[in-house]
Amino acid sequence: MRLRRPISHPGVHAINVTPMIDVVMCLIVFFLIVGKLAADQRSQIRLPVSGTGVEEKAPEALVINAMPGGGEGGGGVRYVIEAQEIPAEALAGEVRERLARRPGMVVEVRASRELSYGGVGVVLSACRAAGVESVRLAAERGGGGR
Repeated sequence: MRLRRPISHPGVHAINVTPMIDVVMCLIVFFLIVGKLAADQRSQIRLPVSGTGVEEKAPEALVINAMPGGGEGGGGVRYVIEAQEIPAEALAGEVRERLARRPGMVVEVRASRELSYGGVGVVLSACRAAGVESVRLAAERGGGGR
C-alpha cells in the first residue's frame, strides 16, 4: 500500500502576525506617551476640598496651576501652564496670547490648598487684565457633597 502525501494547495499560506504585533506595540507606546503628557499638564497639587458644587469639565480649558515654591517674583508661588513655568509678571501676557489663538476659552485655576488667597489673586488679576470671560476654580469633592 502506498502512503499518500498531503497535497499542499498553492493558495494557502501561514498567516504572518508580525505586522499586527507591530501595530499593537505602536498603539501601546502612543497611549503611554499621551498619558504621560496628560499627567504632566495636571501637576500633583493638593486642591482645596469643597462639599458643594457640581463636577463640570469645559470642553476646552486653559489650565493654570498655582503651587508653592516659586521665587521672589511670584511671592513664593510657581505658575505653570502646560508644563511651562511662567513668571507672575508675564502671566497676563501669556494668557492673552493663548486666548488670541483660541477665543472664548475657559480658564481653569488649580491652586494648592497650602497657598494663601494672594497667590490665587495674582492669577485672577492676570485673567482680568487678559480679558478672560470665564474663570473656574478647581477643588476636590469633599465627603459631604452630592
